Amino acid sequence: MKSQSIYSSLLLCIFAFTRFLAIEGTCIDYPNPLDTSEKVLVECPPTANTDSNVKRENTNFFQVTHTCYSTAALCYKIKEAFDDAGKELSKTLKLKQIIYVNATFTDLFDKTLLGSARSARMIPLISSDNIKRLYPQALVKQFSFDPHPEYNEYDIIARFNAAKNWWFRSDNVEISTDQTDFYTVVLHELIHGLGFLSSWSYNLEHLDGEGTTGLTPTIKYNFISNKFTGFMENIFDRYVMFVRNNVISTSTSYTYQLNLAVANGTIFDTYSDFVAEVKSSSQWKYAKSALISATTDYYLQFSPAMDASWDYYFYLESGISYKPGSSISHISTLYKDTSDFLMTWELDRGVTIEELTIQGKYTSPIGPRILSVLESIGYETDTHPDPIKPTYEY
Repeated sequence: MKSQSIYSSLLLCIFAFTRFLAIEGTCIDYPNPLDTSEKVLVECPPTANTDSNVKRENTNFFQVTHTCYSTAALCYKIKEAFDDAGKELSKTLKLKQIIYVNATFTDLFDKTLLGSARSARMIPLISSDNIKRLYPQALVKQFSFDPHPEYNEYDIIARFNAAKNWWFRSDNVEISTDQTDFYTVVLHELIHGLGFLSSWSYNLEHLDGEGTTGLTPTIKYNFISNKFTGFMENIFDRYVMFVRNNVISTSTSYTYQLNLAVANGTIFDTYSDFVAEVKSSSQWKYAKSALISATTDYYLQFSPAMDASWDYYFYLESGISYKPGSSISHISTLYKDTSDFLMTWELDRGVTIEELTIQGKYTSPIGPRILSVLESIGYETDTHPDPIKPTYEY
């Protein structure tokens, strides 16, 4: 059965407009889930918390704003799929605050692309090891900080390809071999939006029009002032391990080393000058090593937090040539025939999520490895009621 990529490498044209998106600020907004290099540094000052916790009796903590370029009948089916996915996640996680999703269903002009979603805003917080990392807004809201960082209007931003041949539960016919279960893709993408996403990418070189020789975490760089203010990893990356020559190194240690390449606050004449200085430093070897780990089977691990639903390391996707959005940020296809099938980077056509769950005799489409990722980054569950909570400094 032919498989399709959840993400596809897009041919990115970097215009001057994209670079002017970056301004001085604290949080990072991502207006386009299809392009992680397009980001906006924004101020997110402390704001009084006026939201009371939502009662657990609520069966769906996800409120979706739909923009649907299709027929009314199809748009209704799409709404049903989001409702079902929201209920499944609300049943699995012990959420306290409503999660707002901005979802668009339109032609993405890419035959291989199913859809994409990510956190609309990433917020820097201090993890329990006293290291500042980026947290997805949907998660930050569950911590109930008072005050809290100012929030984006939406927690998750998503787009889905109207040009694909989708199957919906309400079709009341068997799925055909050339169809993809829309509900499966929505559930998969919402989990990315909740924070199942690495910061490691090829953006440093890609934004300069260069080929990929290394990977780095999120780059905080102002394209107006040409000021560099550091590399920062996501909370997901706290549990990512790079394996090289039987030596296991944490993502955090690689991030630390890369931050020694250029002094925080350095102002450059051009972005190209910044890239050249980073790549000429002795620390660039860590970016090269990250790329090797991200493209070599068994060289990339996720080691969950203590007492999570899965208590042993497992492999992340590193068995393909580097693909932004596909590599690292998925469970390895080694687990495709396990209860964690949902978060592998490719999905088979012609099969529904119910069929996969029943065939495997799984109790849920959200397997223990997937759940352990969400628990590790900070979500509360029935079996993990006391997740590690970060600190908000302002």
